[in-house]
Amino acid sequence: MFFKHMKHLLFIAITAGLLCVVASTRAQSYAEYIDSSFYYIDNGQIDKAANALLQALRTEPGNPGNVLLLSNLGTLQRNMGRLTDAMQSYNNALAMSPKSLTLLYNRAALWAEMDSMQRAKEDYSRILFIDDENEEALYRRGLIFLELNDTASARRDFERILSLNDKSANARIGLAALMKCRGYYVQAIDLYTQVLRANPNMASLYLNRAEAYYYNRQYARASDDIETARQLTPEDPLVYVMRGKLKLARFEKEEARKDFEKAVSLGFKPEELEQLDNP
Repeated sequence: MFFKHMKHLLFIAITAGLLCVVASTRAQSYAEYIDSSFYYIDNGQIDKAANALLQALRTEPGNPGNVLLLSNLGTLQRNMGRLTDAMQSYNNALAMSPKSLTLLYNRAALWAEMDSMQRAKEDYSRILFIDDENEEALYRRGLIFLELNDTASARRDFERILSLNDKSANARIGLAALMKCRGYYVQAIDLYTQVLRANPNMASLYLNRAEAYYYNRQYARASDDIETARQLTPEDPLVYVMRGKLKLARFEKEEARKDFEKAVSLGFKPEELEQLDNP
């Protein structure tokens, strides 16, 4: 009787264990996978969040809400450095919603990150085909035109922004960059100064104006702007690159070397130092 009773208890225990296994392996629903992704994001587990979104997509591949999931998945993959996967996610989302400005912005930014400037420009042009008064797309496309040495097209985009919004800081920043590229340093300095009056804590503006001062051989003013930028963003490697360039121009080679080493320690690529030009 004792052994018979034990066998009965063992059967109950095994059955209960099997039920727990079945319950734990039950497929999660679409909504549960999405909820899991939020949980993982909140806890900094981006890889698990991305996997949860993938599982949701596989659970209901025809769900209209997958456009948003694919967009979020692409952004998570981009943050993980999986740029090719991120591009595929954005492409799949755009196949479902080809006029989504958010998706086009995301893909354009990713193309630029992947150094595919021509394709980034095409996506910003698509945005402008949908909304020809989109100031952000005009600004981003204008910067890409500058990168591609198409200064005439860049100027058209920046001036178009000013025609839509005569107070636009982006338009002035873009035109200042254009003036700097064309060697009109005084005009560039004036435009940067206009924007700085309204944005006195933007370190990037001080660095850009410092570069214009540098090329115009106004080294003392360049130094002042670099120091202001350093105080605002002491961990920005570009601050030390710019200061190193200025010290080279002043023949302070040892001090310049220290600044370049500091820039590299903060993430600046050593090979890009070789491409630096002097006034």
